[in-house]
Amino acid sequence: MNELDLSNTQALIFTVILIGLLMYLNHRDRKKSARVERENRQMIERPSEDLSPDYGRYIQLAGVKSWR
Repeated sequence: MNELDLSNTQALIFTVILIGLLMYLNHRDRKKSARVERENRQMIERPSEDLSPDYGRYIQLAGVKSWR
């Protein structure tokens, strides 16, 4: 690494530290993404108490043609 005036040992240490930092940031990002995904899934899958238990049947009946 002539541009930075580093010896071979310093360049090796710098590379190892840089790879470690990138691995740490990747791990932290994956944890955050998994947490956000879990929160989103919990919000979506929670049924609303406002809906009638027969709500799905209303949707099925909406597709039936009564003039057959």
